[in-house]
Amino acid sequence: MFKFNFNVEDAEQLEFLPDGDISSAQESQAGQAQSGMPSERVVSVNELAIDELLSALPPAISYSPLTVPLTSSSRHSATIARRDLFDARFQLISLEDTEDSSIIAPETGTSAQAQKDLEFLDAPSDLVPGVYEGGLKTWECAVDLADCLDRLLGGESAARIRGKRVLELGCGTAVPSLYLLHQLFSSEPPERVSSQASEVHVHLQDYNALVLRLVTLPNILLAWCASYQPLTYAEADAEPLPPADPTTPGTLPITPELTAAFLAALRAYGVRLRFFAGAWEGFELPHAYDVVLTSETIYRPDSLPALVHTMRSACLGVGLSSTADGNHGEKQAADGLARLELGEGHAPVFPLCLVAAKRVYFGVGGGVTEFVRAVEGKHGGVETVWERADGVKRVVMRVRWS
Repeated sequence: MFKFNFNVEDAEQLEFLPDGDISSAQESQAGQAQSGMPSERVVSVNELAIDELLSALPPAISYSPLTVPLTSSSRHSATIARRDLFDARFQLISLEDTEDSSIIAPETGTSAQAQKDLEFLDAPSDLVPGVYEGGLKTWECAVDLADCLDRLLGGESAARIRGKRVLELGCGTAVPSLYLLHQLFSSEPPERVSSQASEVHVHLQDYNALVLRLVTLPNILLAWCASYQPLTYAEADAEPLPPADPTTPGTLPITPELTAAFLAALRAYGVRLRFFAGAWEGFELPHAYDVVLTSETIYRPDSLPALVHTMRSACLGVGLSSTADGNHGEKQAADGLARLELGEGHAPVFPLCLVAAKRVYFGVGGGVTEFVRAVEGKHGGVETVWERADGVKRVVMRVRWS
């Protein structure tokens, strides 16, 4: 049996990782690069169907609350249910014990491929270049970004993302997207869903397909369970579906009735979810986006060109795949840039491109200065919209493209 060498505490013991942990992980990463290990392996991007992700869920998942401070809201904080890290680990152990690799590597179905996919668990660092990019953990800046979204969108988050397309790059546990979905599921579903006015497209990308299966999709399911009314989607004569209480740790049984109700809720709310696994270099964007989010992704300088190129393309709708909605991209780019000049007060302007990060990532040379330089090299501009000055300095930046 393989062993786990994660160098941080389990998620249920901390609301999020202590300051500085990513730095120590990246010092190890830098040592690996100096020893001749490839700094990055380009992985083509594959889309994972939501039915496939749902079928990969175990009979039950355990979760714990994650408190998101809301610095500009009268609510002071929001609580999001998040799958426990130990529970994801246990699922992996169970899969290897039974040599059932279909969930981990459905394209091959072999235990050898499953073992290869899990090699990062034996690594001394929580970040292994070209293999695993830390997506199973919730990092501090993801929480900062959710707080910033609340400030920028205000108490009308659900209404303001109606008809919008949202992309989270390097999503991992997807806390910023979870915040938006929680707000959406907590509101009343639209009386009529139309593709233009009411649908909300939420696309999530991570380097590792394993991360999307183990934490991203389960967390989205939990966000819905913590928000819905049980009798809304259950048959009147059936046993009510168990809601997840995000304020206390618990276990959510995964049943066919629950997943069917979840899919029905997505249709009722007009939420279109898509999941993409692979490197930014191989990501052929299917659409232009109104909201582009990313957190803790600028720690490695050699990955910045691909990240910045993807962000710019996502916001301006340039270089889309042949099947993309080019009309939406052209209209969004033109209208969005006009609104950047006309926005007043706290009214949100689109496209909204936000990056949350530590100012400096010690050991590998990444940080805000290098990121700003990369953006300016692509004719973009960066402004700080949120900042923490004490302790490990962290910021949320808004990127504007021309």
